[in-house]
Amino acid sequence: MTQTLVISYTPRKGSYTKVLFDEFVTLAKGKTKIKHLNLVDTPPDLLLTNNLNLIMEWNKGKRDFSEKELSILSNHHHLIEDVLKADNIVLAFPVYNFTMPATVKAWVDAIVVSDKTFSFSPETGFTGLCRNKKALSIIVGGFDYSSSKNIKEYATSTLKQNYDFMGISSEQISAFGVDQNRDQLDSILENAKFEIRTLVDKWFPN
Repeated sequence: MTQTLVISYTPRKGSYTKVLFDEFVTLAKGKTKIKHLNLVDTPPDLLLTNNLNLIMEWNKGKRDFSEKELSILSNHHHLIEDVLKADNIVLAFPVYNFTMPATVKAWVDAIVVSDKTFSFSPETGFTGLCRNKKALSIIVGGFDYSSSKNIKEYATSTLKQNYDFMGISSEQISAFGVDQNRDQLDSILENAKFEIRTLVDKWFPN
């Protein structure tokens, strides 16, 4: 049975993101082994002085860390191991101020690590090390970004670039305009649920 890592950031009461996330989990249950990472309950460490410098040293090739340094790095390494063990990755979050919430970006920053999810050599450049994995992003936004040429969201492009960099093929299901178009809320959510059902059938055929 495949393993699916499901990651959620849904802190708001009445979260529409949680509605769609729960839809995926309900439909996928029994078809794949699911591990849930709740970024609200167990947030990744932000890149601050101590851990950032250790990560930079890791990316430069250092491996002989002290026990204290390894303890500081452990939060990042546990998140990376979850990704490496998974066949599929599902990340659900809302758009805040045109991009992903800081906690979600911290998860992305934690898993893009040299010799774990990507490698580099002067001859071949960068190579993603996760080419046997698939990812789904479930993204909810209050504004309908397709209705404006001047207002854009950057969560989609940021996440896709990072997945591409690691060699992970990714898809996105979005529910945009849930606040702007409240009269269409039910149809926005139903359309997203239909896309989720279609993807679950494709990923986990009977």
